[in-house]
Amino acid sequence: MKRVSLSFAIALTFIVAGCATPTTGVVPLSDGLRKVTHQTNAGVFYNAEQLKADAIKEASSSCEKDGKKFRLLDITQRPPRPLGAWPEAEVLFKCE
Repeated sequence: MKRVSLSFAIALTFIVAGCATPTTGVVPLSDGLRKVTHQTNAGVFYNAEQLKADAIKEASSSCEKDGKKFRLLDITQRPPRPLGAWPEAEVLFKCE
């Protein structure tokens, strides 16, 4: 079995860190509430502010499509966790 070099492992880590951020899309909840969650598989190399900004942008765009104003209600950020739980940003909002 071949040994993977340290430089290859580091390069692979940075390649994975640049992967696209999966999203749940806008999820309608009760009473006009909506939420969107963005998650990245970048592990500890993620940019928390960018993850949050991407989730807010998607939420805001959703309201604009409906011709309504975006109102941010809450943001929850979760750092990477053991056992494969990736970092995520969740935005709770309303379109008014």
